[in-house]
Amino acid sequence: MADETVEKLTAIIDSPLQAQEATAELYEEGFAREDITVMSAEPLPAFMSEFDSRSRGGATLLVIGGGFAGAFAAVALTVWTAKRMGLVTGGMPIVTPWAFGIIVYELIALGAILTTLVITVYEAGLLRSAQPSPEVDRAIADGKVAVAVRCPTEISRSVAEAIFAKSGAQVY
Repeated sequence: MADETVEKLTAIIDSPLQAQEATAELYEEGFAREDITVMSAEPLPAFMSEFDSRSRGGATLLVIGGGFAGAFAAVALTVWTAKRMGLVTGGMPIVTPWAFGIIVYELIALGAILTTLVITVYEAGLLRSAQPSPEVDRAIADGKVAVAVRCPTEISRSVAEAIFAKSGAQVY
């Protein structure tokens, strides 16, 4: 269809309460939570319940997986190194858990830490290519709230503009 243009509409709203009301109206009009982004210079408690309701349990499982990957890498590294060195052990086993426990422990921690770092960078959006406009950045720094909404059609754009106009927002 001709009016299937995906566009992001950003509004600068003066107070968190007005932003909350505008966001609630957007939800009522049928906009999905994934299509609405709220940006502020400080945490907004009114929006925290929305973020808590989203499933974020995947990060925990990924960090545990990173720990297991670190353990696997540590065991592989220590066994490979011990067998390649040709150590003389006087009849004792060349690969023992007591000798390599600290290496396994440290690489479990390293795997979990590196996985946490990657997840943090990804979820914080630090690698995104699209940056907010300087006007939006300045407004957020001045204590205002920016609400961005993805409008897939011209009709949804006009609905979002009407909601933002009712709250007295500047639309970019």
